[in-house]
Amino acid sequence: MADPEILLPLLLLGTWAGVDGVSAGQFLISRPLVSGTLAGWCTGTPAEGLMLGALLEGYHLADLPVGGARLPEPGPAAGPAVLLAARLGGPGGLALGVALGVLGSLAGGATVRGQRRLNGWIMRLPENGRLSGPALSRRHWSCVGADALRSLLLTGCGLAVALAVPHGLAARWPLREATTWMLLTAPALLVGGNLLRRWHRVPSAGALLLAGALAGILLGLVR
Repeated sequence: MADPEILLPLLLLGTWAGVDGVSAGQFLISRPLVSGTLAGWCTGTPAEGLMLGALLEGYHLADLPVGGARLPEPGPAAGPAVLLAARLGGPGGLALGVALGVLGSLAGGATVRGQRRLNGWIMRLPENGRLSGPALSRRHWSCVGADALRSLLLTGCGLAVALAVPHGLAARWPLREATTWMLLTAPALLVGGNLLRRWHRVPSAGALLLAGALAGILLGLVR
């Protein structure tokens, strides 16, 4: 799992996911469902990448990037999470991968706030209050480049952590695979229930939440 053929695509994917969130593109690569699935292909575990990405997507489903909202950034964290889960394997690896994805998304959200302050400093007006077109373009691309560098460093740190976690830590995980899946699905169900409460015109929100819970339990039993 430490081969350059795996780490380099994951590093590029995480950088793309970070930039895709706001600065350029917005092709939904920043969503963990997409970035997690692509990371699974990079690590040779597409099914596990899809499932882990779906879990992280469920955790962040209610996060709406509107205006200056302060939110986690799950896109760049999905690659390291999938790498850790694939490297360690088993229910312990899955649990640690999800934990790394959640912690990485929180760290990413903190760096986004710093990036916004940096953008404000880069785009500040000169004393005369005028800014030419070429100068504005240069400052704009400087902001995009800074965001790409931020995403690159964030993903690189996440991959380093994923490679540093010892296998023995996953072996100490006390739960079986089915129980682990049910445990990890529960937070996504809570987020989904909270999201459904915002839809005041949906009278069957409780029934939909119950159906989702049963589906999560069935998924755990199948796994």
